[in-house]
This record gives sequence, structure tokens and C-alpha cells, in this order.
Amino acid sequence: MTRSVLLRIFFVACIAVYPFIIYFGIQYLPPSFFGLVLLGLLGMRYGILLPEEKPILLPILLVFVAYALAATLLKSTTMLLYYPALVNFSLGTVFVFSLRQGDPILLRFIRARGWPISEHGPRYLYRLTGVWSVFFVLNGLTSIWTAMLSIAIWTVYNGFIAYFLIAILMGGEYIFRRFYKARKGIDDPANHSG
Repeated sequence: MTRSVLLRIFFVACIAVYPFIIYFGIQYLPPSFFGLVLLGLLGMRYGILLPEEKPILLPILLVFVAYALAATLLKSTTMLLYYPALVNFSLGTVFVFSLRQGDPILLRFIRARGWPISEHGPRYLYRLTGVWSVFFVLNGLTSIWTAMLSIAIWTVYNGFIAYFLIAILMGGEYIFRRFYKARKGIDDPANHSG
């Protein structure tokens, strides 16, 4: 594996355990410490952006950096708890605006990577982008709601349940895509879209 791939895996792992880091660490360390850790992780993420990702991900990353900086300067535990909601709302916003522009973000990702797209792909990816848009908004709202209940509930939801729901959505889409391709007569297993 290349250094970039290892850094990506490390970044994803750190973000995945972020709720648990906050839950166990906030008792012992000030919120500004975790804001600085988040800034460091976001800096690392910037360093491993692929050229084709920059136009799409850089604006979102800048929003996250500004938010983490504000959480650090304000020493705000509440802002740290709302970070997963910010991530979901930011992604939801990007997905929705891509739909309004008629060029779904998922289609852009596939094209940027040079993967083949069937004639049915753009329509399928338009709908899939809509499904993910709704998911991100609902997940963000749920994240805010759990933050208002307790840090323990917030941790369980954002550190486990939200990822489980993402896995269910991805797995369900994968199964649906197989049926969709069979129905449309798309036989190429290397084809990444419907």
C-alpha cells in the first residue's frame, strides 16, 4: 500500500472513533485540545486529497477547518458534539446542489476516476445521489438530537449506529444495483454504475 492509502485509512479510522475520543477524553482534557486534534486531522486530509477530489472536497474541507478552529478558540464542547451534524449537512448540501445543477456528485466522482458508465448510469446515479442527500439530512438531524440528549447517547449514535446505517444503505444499494443491472441487461461487472 502507498503512503497516501495508509494515511487515508488512518484518517477514516480517526474520524470513525471521533465520538469515542470525545466521550472518554473530554473528562480529562479541555475542548480546545480536541479542536486542535480535529484541525490536525483535517490538515492531514488536505495533504492526501487527490487532484480530481480537490474541486469537490476542498470547499467542504475549508468549512470543517473553520468550524474546528472556532471550536478550538471558543473552547466549546457543544461545537465538538455538533461536528458530525456539520459533516452530514455539508455533504447533504453538496449532494442536493449537484442535483439542482443536473450533474450528480456521484456521477462526477465516477467520471473523475475514469470508470466506465453505462447509458443507464447517469439516471441511476441521479436517483442514488437523491437517496444519499436525504440520508445525510436525516442523519445530521438525528446527530443534533442525540447531542441534546446526552453525550453517551450521542457517542453510541455517532460512533456506531450512524456507521451501521451507512453500511445498510451501501449494502442495500449494492444488492439493488445487481437486480437493476440484470433488469436493464447490463452484464459488465466492471461497470460502476447502473
